Amino acid sequence: MIILGTLSLHAQDGHRKLREGDRAYEAGTYDKAEESYRAAILEKNSAQGNYNLGNAAYQQGDYEEAARRFEEAARLAAGSSEQAYAYHNLGNTYYQQGEFDKAAEAYKNALRRQPNDLETKFNLAKAMQQQQMQQQQQQQESEPSDENEEEQEQQEQQQQDGEDQQEQQQNQDQQQQNQQEQDQQENQDQQSTEPQEAKPMTREEAERQLQFAEEDEKKTMEKMQRVQGRSCNSDKKW
Repeated sequence: MIILGTLSLHAQDGHRKLREGDRAYEAGTYDKAEESYRAAILEKNSAQGNYNLGNAAYQQGDYEEAARRFEEAARLAAGSSEQAYAYHNLGNTYYQQGEFDKAAEAYKNALRRQPNDLETKFNLAKAMQQQQMQQQQQQQESEPSDENEEEQEQQEQQQQDGEDQQEQQQNQDQQQQNQQEQDQQENQDQQSTEPQEAKPMTREEAERQLQFAEEDEKKTMEKMQRVQGRSCNSDKKW
């Protein structure tokens, strides 16, 4: 009996905190409402407490905390009509964070529980439109723009021009080198056919040449003397 009485008192205290949070929420003091709702779910982790705490966090711009509370509320409210409201607000939270794919999925979950909710249908259409625009923007950012393509083409053309100039310069250098080698070879051939300057004769070479000349002259004189000493015989009659 004591245990049941204690649980009952705790439950009553949780409901009191929820009512305090509702009054603060209606007054626009969302920070105080958040405190009361947190105190209430400490007494009892209910779908209503998490749902209201998610709303208080949403109003203060704490969308991550709001998403956690709406997800918890949807889990605890499984099988009830309140689950659709939790998913609807969860979709709104994801939409504010720019996570349009998650927002669309949350709205779809809400419509599975309440198919005729026009507000959820409208929000789903907006989320899907934003999701499509986001995908197109990401695709455009991943693809090079026309300006970038033109700049890339210019860079490639400049690189090609530089390579062509380098190749042309190399060809000119090679032709010049070939011409120099050809001129050098022609000069060598010409030098080989031109008469060489006489080298200075040494004294020994000069004396040897004179000796050869004297011997030749001596042989020539002896030959002439033998010819002059012969008789002239003739059979010719006068």
